[in-house]
Amino acid sequence: MTALALALTLTTTSAAQMGAAAPQQETAKAVFEQMLAKYHEAKTVAGKVVFEQTARSASGEKKVAIATTLFVSKPKKFSLQQTRTPADTSGTLSNSFWAISDGKKMGYSIPKGLLPGDPPKMYEAVPDYAGVSEGLDAFAPLLLDRSFPIAVAFYNEYEMRLLLQEVVNFKFGEPKEMEFAGKPAWVIEAQYIRFRAKDGRPEIRIPIYFYVSKDYDLLGMEYEENLMDGQVTYRLESKWTAQLERDVEIPDTTFVVK
Repeated sequence: MTALALALTLTTTSAAQMGAAAPQQETAKAVFEQMLAKYHEAKTVAGKVVFEQTARSASGEKKVAIATTLFVSKPKKFSLQQTRTPADTSGTLSNSFWAISDGKKMGYSIPKGLLPGDPPKMYEAVPDYAGVSEGLDAFAPLLLDRSFPIAVAFYNEYEMRLLLQEVVNFKFGEPKEMEFAGKPAWVIEAQYIRFRAKDGRPEIRIPIYFYVSKDYDLLGMEYEENLMDGQVTYRLESKWTAQLERDVEIPDTTFVVK
């Protein structure tokens, strides 16, 4: 699990090698790397991630929130629950998802209409080689919120790379520090490549902001963008707020597979 930083061109030192040492220079890049290192080293992660999205147009606005409660205990145990608010009433989107592993057996919910026979859930044995990261691989496409904060909690390199391979030019924001989710935080600004140049279409970049506490907790991230749907232009605001504790005691009863 040491190839992430090289693959993302964020650093030439692996997260495992960085250990708990503070960054030699207080740069935005160094703070971000140290945050990743803290989650790489964590034995347990527990807490909540809330994703909020607002779409505004000339005709009004729509809001949706997805709340994730998760418990991760390396090397193999985890529990995750996601809920959508307000619930989708069209029948096209799932309103909840869960996944759990006791280290030997893993189960997760299945969206209606996905598999023949329409089973509501699936169970499988956990291979000897598989840890929490591989567990996330099994069900990531089914998540209501498949996002960077959740990938960091599981320390899944592939899922983190889905975002970070498109993020460049890290720097401190203005202001450099602010309160986020009730905690003092560094503001890290970067450029998010939303669309690569293709077929004569120019590359489109937008600002993205990460919030990291002075203890190197990932507190959240957000960005805004304009999107077209037919003839309607939407201003889309996406924000994640994370309350994730590292190296806390988690009862074994949290991981009972039923």
